[in-house]
Amino acid sequence: MGGAQNKKSSIRRILCIKFSSIGDIVLTTSPIQSLRSIFPAATIDILTLSNFAPLLENNKYIDKIIQFDKKLGLNGLIKIGNNIKKSNYDLIIDFHNSLRSKIVRIFLWRIPKKHLKKPYLKRFLLFRLRKNYFSADFNQIQLLHQPIRQWLKKEKFPTPELFVTNYEEKVTKIKLSESDINQPPIVLIPSAAWIQKTWPADKYQKLIANLGKRKKIDFILLGAKNDDICSDIAEKNSSILNLQGKTNLREALAIIAVSKFVIGGDTGLVHSAEALGKKVVMILGPTSRETGAGVNREGSVVVENNTVWCRPCSQTGKRKCYRSEQFCMNTIKPENVLEIISKNGLL
Repeated sequence: MGGAQNKKSSIRRILCIKFSSIGDIVLTTSPIQSLRSIFPAATIDILTLSNFAPLLENNKYIDKIIQFDKKLGLNGLIKIGNNIKKSNYDLIIDFHNSLRSKIVRIFLWRIPKKHLKKPYLKRFLLFRLRKNYFSADFNQIQLLHQPIRQWLKKEKFPTPELFVTNYEEKVTKIKLSESDINQPPIVLIPSAAWIQKTWPADKYQKLIANLGKRKKIDFILLGAKNDDICSDIAEKNSSILNLQGKTNLREALAIIAVSKFVIGGDTGLVHSAEALGKKVVMILGPTSRETGAGVNREGSVVVENNTVWCRPCSQTGKRKCYRSEQFCMNTIKPENVLEIISKNGLL
């Protein structure tokens, strides 16, 4: 016991690796909080892709964000690996275990390392043979704690956290007031990396119409420039503020931070909303808790059809539906979502 304690006390500099994507990086802030509790005096840095680095700005659990531009390719990875080697880290924790992170680890072979072991076999059996060997309490946060399990004293994991400054919130409220939004809006994040994870635009339109009948509500749509579902939803209601392609990552986070609550699918900004302390209504189709989907904050809710035998069908939802219709999404009606919103007192 004493030897283990001495070994732990010798860890003063830790590098975490998590290159992508938004949702996974957000969830990784949970084990990083655990690391901070385990090693309160240690320096904890993180290596991530430069386009996702703004997510982690102002994070009180992280000392330094090391950014990698994926456009630099292999030569860039070699260079950053050599630079990290000079930084005298005592421990490397690879929360990604991708080809990119493995290449970096090659240059750090002398440094003690822990890496995430992904449940490939269980996923294969679930997606291909419909055999579920995941434990009933499994979730992605539990999985991400796997590399640091030897230091955990309890199985209660922190809720992921992101941080927006008071100044960012103040600027956001001023900008929204210019669009006549002076109360916390409901933020809609309808798009996702894969179209199979998106609830149809016409269902969002009906949900918005039904919500609008109950009380005066402002709605904001967030999405990337090519997320055409946002314009499809907004075309039937000119009062919706469609910010598709008009915000950077920090601005999107600030809008979420001043919102009432968030509605969307299994996508990074919806996970970000929870990490910012907001309740979310997450509409799930081809993914589930076994794939890292689902909610983590008390008061947030999932809307899903558990009677569809073929879900989950893939890890990320990118697998094209092989059925005549994507029942996992199409059988979820606006009335179902509205009922859950009302039942949980979100309005």
